Amino acid sequence: MTDGQTLFAVFALLYLIECLRLVPSAAWMAAGGEKSRWGVVRPWSRLQIASGSPLLLSALPPHQAHTFGLPWLFVPELEALRVRLTDSQCVSIAWDKLAPQAEQSTLHLDAATRLRLNSPVQAQLWAQRLTDWRDLTPEQRHSAFLKHAHATLDTQAAAKTATRSAERTKSMRLVASILFVWCFGVISVIYHRFGDGFIVLAAAGVLLLVQFIQSWLFLRVTRGMQPGIPHRRWRALGIAFLPQLALRAADAVSLADDDEPPHTLAWSGLIKDDIWLESARRLWREARYTPGWSQNETLPVEAEALQAFFHREGIAETDYDPPPASKLPVCPRCGAEFQTHITTCSSCGGVELRSPAA
Repeated sequence: MTDGQTLFAVFALLYLIECLRLVPSAAWMAAGGEKSRWGVVRPWSRLQIASGSPLLLSALPPHQAHTFGLPWLFVPELEALRVRLTDSQCVSIAWDKLAPQAEQSTLHLDAATRLRLNSPVQAQLWAQRLTDWRDLTPEQRHSAFLKHAHATLDTQAAAKTATRSAERTKSMRLVASILFVWCFGVISVIYHRFGDGFIVLAAAGVLLLVQFIQSWLFLRVTRGMQPGIPHRRWRALGIAFLPQLALRAADAVSLADDDEPPHTLAWSGLIKDDIWLESARRLWREARYTPGWSQNETLPVEAEALQAFFHREGIAETDYDPPPASKLPVCPRCGAEFQTHITTCSSCGGVELRSPAA
């Protein structure tokens, strides 16, 4: 392998590392542009690093804008706080054991439980919010959660956040696509054909010029965004001289919003309908069908918030909670079928089965 090929391989590795983000394990990432439907990227939740999971952003052009979404990570129950660690893993922490503390982007909840959030600002916000919830009565916690849920299920605000992210980074994403083609296409071809020579140095000079343009765009776009982008000028300096940082400069801007991320269901109309509906059904089943659901006269607080959202958006109950098609008793939470003499699902902690006529 020649020196040039080694340098190319090292640069490709550095670029892929820049495409990685450490996010909450239950996070959703929407990626798209100004007018098209946005795609969804999920982290590798089976791999836990610093209480979060790695997520690989799209490495190939055309480069896309990104925005965060989160299901409700913290749901107050009567005796405990339920914490969603991943899509399939939740823990409950008794209120008298809850001691939230923020450390950078990590939120420590008790002696054993910690959770990564998407920014230090969000970690501080939730540390204070959970401290306030701990001192409230159950009725007050119920009202506080419903207020929080209503705010994060604002579909118009979620769409505006995504649109603002795309418009803000449009020029930077275009320059990033040019840089990608120049780095992995033009310079590689020139080096392969001419070897070390003046024409390769000229191509590298053009690359440096484009990086300076990207650095200038970064400084212009991030003017007034210092809280969300610490060390802004130092980052701009890195963008000017390091191609991998220049290629992912738009990500630093689109993911720098410290406002509370919307609930993933607030992306109704932004992402594909089938993906959204599958997520809505899963979240509804998890919130609604808990042990004792058939005897409870009231909905759990999370299910109450979801039901209010579905009614507000005009979504029929048969869409988010379709009746079972099986002729056997079915677990309404996981969908497993059982024989007629079985009444509860052991896999879901004793959730009562749903009869075909229910």
